[in-house]
Amino acid sequence: MKRSFIKVLAMYLFSSTCFACTTKFDNLLVENGLDDGEISIISTIENSPSLLTDVKATTYFLGWSNVGDTTIRVKADKEVLPALPGKKADLASITKNLEANFRLLSVGGSLSSGFRDGGLYREAQLTAFPNLIARQMGVTFDQPLFDANDGNGSGYKTLVEVEPIASFKMVNNNLGYEDNKAEKLKPFKGKNIDHYAFPGMNYDLGYQGSNEKMNQKFSDRIFNNSLKKSDFNAALIKKQSTDFFIIEAGYDDIVEGIMIGGGGGVPNQNAFTITQISETFKTLAMDKAKGVVLNVPDVLDFPYFNQITNDKINKLTGVMIRVQRGFGSKSYRSFNPLRDKLLPSPTVEKLMRGELKNLVLLGNEEVLSKDDGDDEWNRMMPGPYNDVQISRKAKASNLPVVDIYGLYKKIFAGTYTTDDGVKVNSDWVKGNFFSADGIYPTAFGQAVIANEVIKTMNQFYKLSIPLVDTRFFLKK
Repeated sequence: MKRSFIKVLAMYLFSSTCFACTTKFDNLLVENGLDDGEISIISTIENSPSLLTDVKATTYFLGWSNVGDTTIRVKADKEVLPALPGKKADLASITKNLEANFRLLSVGGSLSSGFRDGGLYREAQLTAFPNLIARQMGVTFDQPLFDANDGNGSGYKTLVEVEPIASFKMVNNNLGYEDNKAEKLKPFKGKNIDHYAFPGMNYDLGYQGSNEKMNQKFSDRIFNNSLKKSDFNAALIKKQSTDFFIIEAGYDDIVEGIMIGGGGGVPNQNAFTITQISETFKTLAMDKAKGVVLNVPDVLDFPYFNQITNDKINKLTGVMIRVQRGFGSKSYRSFNPLRDKLLPSPTVEKLMRGELKNLVLLGNEEVLSKDDGDDEWNRMMPGPYNDVQISRKAKASNLPVVDIYGLYKKIFAGTYTTDDGVKVNSDWVKGNFFSADGIYPTAFGQAVIANEVIKTMNQFYKLSIPLVDTRFFLKK
């Protein structure tokens, strides 16, 4: 059978199939472009049931409230990204090292890596804001991408419903795990990396420890490869030579802090703590590199953390909710909707679905509380961190700050429209900004952030980098 006919057959079969649901065509061949010039035919690869079970058991984002599996094909790269700008940007004002020698370095966490829909996968990596910026600048940007055959990466999820509480299905094909082990992703084997960003990175450039199995596997994909693992991620990153850098950190710390009931977070209590992230952009700037630094949004505004409203709680009948007074405490107090915020968890899910009656005891980690002397809500506010570790340190290094905090506030207020005329909507279901996980942005949301970074770069460094076409991502 001729190759061209196989391509046409594969395209026809899959164009007439729902890619977002499991079908009898799951094992048929699909078209998957490795780049804009090459087309390769690969099969939809099933992963073992035991691996899927382990992934859900060890990965909070993918395991919690999972009501089933689904199959989604790995898209060709050319389907995922818009056309490149017709003209390369003039970068003369930020470097003398033009054309092929110019290096853009990105350092960050889940947001920078492209993490969305509860997972990291090739399409999400390609639409991460640093890669979108690199394309608009016209420069090479080497990412630690999942291979096309493993293009669904860690697995990700689709949103099934949000009432009375969210539930999801997990994508179960073409995953990127090694040796059928849920705690080990296949290492990136490329020789070059410009994108040192991984889900769960904390403000000290390590990984969040409260969900170690989930977070370390993303870090190890980058640092456990031919580039040689450093004793500490920051040590390797500080040694990088670059012309321009983009740094984002702190977002994951607050997400993680909320998820464990107000523990951890960014350094708010002792705001003058020296962090690796602020020292890193200081080191890079002292090496004469130019750059931008992103601050942190108010994570408590995000849909995922606001799905359990007081109205929903008040409608529960035959239930008395009591909350653990502290980690490890054997004492419980009455739930107070004025100072307590219920966080999603398996127990809270059963509570909201009416499966629990009478006395319901919730652990400290399942509630965010405003207690005297231990205001967990306040501890999750990024204000002091944004001020001291980002704004002040950036100013000392003559670096501009991209105000993501302000951007998100405008989006939640419903007052933000993109430069190409799209109203940004923060609604979890009907909106365009948040992905299925209700925490991290869609590809469109990543494009919105990319343009905010570009506008800051253009203004501060007198550049004329064209903005990303955000409308392209609404068609996906």
